[in-house]
Amino acid sequence: MIKFAYIRYIFVSLLLYVTAPNLLYAAPFDLCPTEAFLSQYNNNATHYKSVDLSTGAVSTIQIDDNLGSDSVNAIAFNETDRYIYGFNKQLLSLVRFDRDFKATVLPFKNPPANNFYVADISNNKYYFYRWNIGLFYTTLDASDPDYLTIKQVIGANQSMGIADFAFHPIDGNLYAVESLTGDLYQINPTDGSATVVANTGFTASGSAFGAAYFDILGNLYFVRNNDGNVYRTDITDPNNISGATVYFAQAAPTTSTAGARCARAPVISSNTDYGDAPDSYGTTLANNGARHLINYHNHFLGSSIDAESDARIYPSSDESVSIKDEDGIIFKTSLIPGLDAQVNVVVGGEATSYLNAWFDWNRDGDFNDANERAINGLQLLPGSHDVLFRVPDGATPGASWSRFRLGSIADISNNGGYVYGEVEDYQINITTANTTYLYYPSKYDFVTIAYEDMWPEIGDYDFNDVLMYYRVTLVIQNSKIARIDVSGQLAAYGADYSNGFAIKLPGIARSQINEGLIKLRHNGLVLQDETPLEQGQSNAVVVITENLKHTFLKSNCGLSFYRTELGCANNDLFTFDITIPFITPINFSAMPAMPLDPFIFGSENRSRNDFYGSTMPGRAFEVHLADMPVTDLGSTSYFGQHDDRSLPPSRTYRDERNLPWAIEVGSQWTPAYEGTDISIAYPDFINFILSDGQQNTDWFNHPITNKTYQ
Repeated sequence: MIKFAYIRYIFVSLLLYVTAPNLLYAAPFDLCPTEAFLSQYNNNATHYKSVDLSTGAVSTIQIDDNLGSDSVNAIAFNETDRYIYGFNKQLLSLVRFDRDFKATVLPFKNPPANNFYVADISNNKYYFYRWNIGLFYTTLDASDPDYLTIKQVIGANQSMGIADFAFHPIDGNLYAVESLTGDLYQINPTDGSATVVANTGFTASGSAFGAAYFDILGNLYFVRNNDGNVYRTDITDPNNISGATVYFAQAAPTTSTAGARCARAPVISSNTDYGDAPDSYGTTLANNGARHLINYHNHFLGSSIDAESDARIYPSSDESVSIKDEDGIIFKTSLIPGLDAQVNVVVGGEATSYLNAWFDWNRDGDFNDANERAINGLQLLPGSHDVLFRVPDGATPGASWSRFRLGSIADISNNGGYVYGEVEDYQINITTANTTYLYYPSKYDFVTIAYEDMWPEIGDYDFNDVLMYYRVTLVIQNSKIARIDVSGQLAAYGADYSNGFAIKLPGIARSQINEGLIKLRHNGLVLQDETPLEQGQSNAVVVITENLKHTFLKSNCGLSFYRTELGCANNDLFTFDITIPFITPINFSAMPAMPLDPFIFGSENRSRNDFYGSTMPGRAFEVHLADMPVTDLGSTSYFGQHDDRSLPPSRTYRDERNLPWAIEVGSQWTPAYEGTDISIAYPDFINFILSDGQQNTDWFNHPITNKTYQ
């Protein structure tokens, strides 16, 4: 007796061949696609969609898969042949989809009695699961005698309330999130054993986590059906799973869905706008930064918006490679604790949008504290608007950050991805009454301080051993200086040796500084346990870091240098800012000259160049700008040694040609390649120095391009 199901298989297969014989030979997907895929049953047909996981944007690919009203679930991507496979609920068969999501029916040799809606593929085998039924698999290798033969994983856990699972690209296990509990399961595909390894903190009560995906790093993404929320769980180290999970983006809500993705593909951004605050605020894609899919006609701030593949965080910005698009917010008042403040907001385009804004009132490097969401889902028509908000009484005076997000959705978070909108991050200053600011060199610019660290030897004289972008802000209250703020970024590190970085305030006694209120931040995060005001100094000296080499990862080329060698880029970023308040505000006449006295010093228990032999000079080794004295903890015994021709106290850190070991450049400057003398990379430099700064004053604007770091 021929069962009806088999007759239907034959009929469908013949129909497909007769009407479209090329479907059986349709093209697979190109390589390993970076987007995720969804199957969703809608209006008596299965619709297939792609998902940009970075923003949640959903695009429909196909609404006619050649299967009529049959519904397909449990889809999975096969890296072996680059087709997607799914389970046909009506035929109880496997189907294969080409890159246009046209289906070819592949009948099982031993059809199951039940529908399945959980599946993924590994090593050319399709694994599928159902609660209270079990875990099964079939090979997709047509040359295998067991091709399309269903086999059960005997003894597999059958009690998991999961709606999809995905294979980890590294450890080969399956992972899934249970809808009711939020528990994260690790499933061994060989014996089906399942272990709860963590809890994600998110549930899908009354719904399901209907789609699960991995990226190449080992991050698991799972989608909640009823609201389309995409969550990300860090499983980059399968041996150390914390369950730390964040809202990541928002896709389209649905009542039924299944997901497929090439797990060895990265999640990438396209046509996306990011902020540029320090990454502690959630800025880069890796840190689930604030981002929007761009609609160039609506839902943007000001008049301009541009796309980035990832955030360029402070002090860099996307303006360095594109247009100036942070143009939607103007601060019309100071930010004074306890008072109302006002910003002017320009809504571009022609659509009504929603404005949300966050302020880091306590200056701890995030927007997650109480009262830091200052504007909440404010509906605004296109055009210019003056918007009021309250600065909390407890806001901490000083430099900080704000984030404005305008978009098509009212209720959004300060990070994560959303469709249609723009994010603009702004530096702010929280002030007290009668507070103004003076900036060196300006509010938005930096000077560059560059050092040679082989003093008293000249060395290769490439001036990239330590390269620091540097800015000073004077906080003025009632015509006196109440606080000094310094911020900067490590721009390059071409030193073999370990160097710390510190700033001396010449003529300012250590006792004048309010040590209890000093706040030092690295990469936007407050160093709670640090005491940056150095002991044993008569003048105030603040230590930014004891060892700059600890602020970036070793690269795969050179001697673990940082942005000094051709083809050896390093994406690490080290920024700092420090607040140095006075116990009693000082007069302008007592203020030291700019740029104060930034210097490098030797890290303890680290060797140096040949001059020192087996001796480790440690903290006593200091390199300052020319003609600056050492601090109380620095050694004067190296003056006049080897290449140094210092004549303290008026002439220091100069050689016989008057060339220094540290220079200040009046802009964000690009250094010479490692081992390239600065006079080769910048031919006008020597004349500038020998003329005592009177000639070739713009020497740094005339590099030999192939001799400087690009």
